[in-house]
Amino acid sequence: MHAPIELQARHGLTGLLQRELALNDTRVRTIIRISGCTALVVAIAMLFQIPLPAYMAYLVFLVSQEDAASTLITAVGGFVAATLAVAVSLLLYVFDASEPALRLPLLAISTLAGTFLARTSKLGPIAFLAGFILVLSQTLLDDVPTTEFVTHMVLWLWVVVAAPIGVTVLVNLLAGESPVALSQKHASQIMDKVAGYIENPYSADPSQLRDQLLSLSQLKNKAFMWDKRLKAFAQEDNRLFALMLEVLQIARCLPAGVPPASRRFLASALRQSRRLFLQRRGVVSDAATDDSAPAPRIEDPSQAALHSAVDELLEQASGKAPAAAPNTPSYPAPSPGKAAASKNRSHARFAFKVMCAVMASYATYTLLDWPGTRTAVTTCFFVSLTTVGESVHKLTLRLSGAIIGGLIAGLCIVFVLPSLTDIGELCLLVAVVSAFCAWISTSSEAIAYGGMQIAFAFFLGVLQGYGPADDLTVLRDRVVGIFVGNIWITIFFTTLWPVSTLDQVRDKWASALGQLGDLLVAKDTPSAMSAKSEVCTKISEANTLNTRALFERRLLSREGQADVPVLEGRHVEQLASAVLVLRRLKEDAGSPSPDEADRFASQRLMALSKGIRPDAWNESASQAPATLLDQARKRLNEEIDHASRAI
Repeated sequence: MHAPIELQARHGLTGLLQRELALNDTRVRTIIRISGCTALVVAIAMLFQIPLPAYMAYLVFLVSQEDAASTLITAVGGFVAATLAVAVSLLLYVFDASEPALRLPLLAISTLAGTFLARTSKLGPIAFLAGFILVLSQTLLDDVPTTEFVTHMVLWLWVVVAAPIGVTVLVNLLAGESPVALSQKHASQIMDKVAGYIENPYSADPSQLRDQLLSLSQLKNKAFMWDKRLKAFAQEDNRLFALMLEVLQIARCLPAGVPPASRRFLASALRQSRRLFLQRRGVVSDAATDDSAPAPRIEDPSQAALHSAVDELLEQASGKAPAAAPNTPSYPAPSPGKAAASKNRSHARFAFKVMCAVMASYATYTLLDWPGTRTAVTTCFFVSLTTVGESVHKLTLRLSGAIIGGLIAGLCIVFVLPSLTDIGELCLLVAVVSAFCAWISTSSEAIAYGGMQIAFAFFLGVLQGYGPADDLTVLRDRVVGIFVGNIWITIFFTTLWPVSTLDQVRDKWASALGQLGDLLVAKDTPSAMSAKSEVCTKISEANTLNTRALFERRLLSREGQADVPVLEGRHVEQLASAVLVLRRLKEDAGSPSPDEADRFASQRLMALSKGIRPDAWNESASQAPATLLDQARKRLNEEIDHASRAI
């Protein structure tokens, strides 16, 4: 086994904040749009005295995305959800306005249906928002004098949703980022960063580069929707995306002994691919440099595989590559019936746990006659996630955000609001605080929700009515409601069918190892390319979940859970790199079909995926590998041996 070079990322809160809060021009423009839209929405709410101004301001954060296409899709979904929820609420009022005994089961059914469909339907976000608004509107019946008043309130809810959505969409259509330009810009930056990483492996974190590549894939699909002419490049872009993932994964295993000249040659070829990619799409790029240096001597299998992958990337970016063959998997896919039933059962359990938390929160503030804490119900909808670790991570962000946002709101109520004289000054205050919140909410999932919660707590405290807020009890009640909702979520998600984040990590790593075993014996190149991308995606998802597993320590009892050994992420990364190197060299040699050695290595990977120590490898049979392909096989088996000692 050889030790690749890896950048040691800074750990701890300071390192996390430095990575997450770094600014760029795209992020700055997004922050300006969010803060400007929030201030405009608050001005409209105050001028026309629309109810729930705090929710109107918060909806700007929910709808706003990095590019105009994502914002438009989210906005349309929210508008449709609000319209459906208002219509169904008015229908339900006919039956449960005077019957609390009927209202409770309807609340439970609405929550259950909304959260279940959110995870199983293609219209998941619409179903989730519709369920949330429906439940929220039904709880209004407890605090109104007449049904006529509550009907007007529910109709106002539609305006509360439509007004911020309209403002945000209009601003983004006029001054938002085009997904086409943004995707091309991000692609250019990522390709340049990967080239820099190959040239200097201490310049970037490859895991972060891979996450950026996967995010770019989603943005790329929105660019195809935004500009239909780009569909001509769809197949080529998909191929480029898969090749970039492969290049990055192979580059991780380059040994320290690779000469700097070879690294510079590879980086130069990748930058040339970047220039060709932009030129073929009509984007002005930097001038080509004179890279006439001869190709360096290749003495390492990973170096040879990376040269081959970069050459294919260069050919694909130039448009000279032949059309890809249709993707026909060389191994049968598993039957989806049993897996689908298992997923539906887990989704039903998740929906039931959310329903229990919502009903418990509703019962808490109703029995205590404390309607100011109705934010507990909202908390249950927006904090709950699949695993305990994810939910506690989001709970931590929500509590931290509620405390920070509540503190900012309290200070503003005491020291700032008494000196404000008009709506303009209030909007300026809202814009400044919104910019701070947007700075945090435009980061990654690690801390983004904290910024959303700071904004929500601030708006709930400051925007209490149509004049300067002067009552700290309203702020106190709403923050207490957030704590109540978090407590109920924690109780139900750690006691009813708890789903461990670590178990999810194990499943994804095991699935990735199984796919690596299949990839090793796959007979055709198109299905192999698809498998490479899926493996990289699963490893990235597992690494993200692995960081969330820290939040569930001591919350789950390990008794009764399967004691299956689990590999560390670095073992899976190195195994993936070794398999991709071997597969690439086999394709270059014109022999993608597996031989006996590959089948044996595949069986060893399958054993690792099940947590079983694989059969021993007869190293004496391969003491002196004759070719780079033999060296790659030996290195893969060494990596498998090293990983097997960890289980």
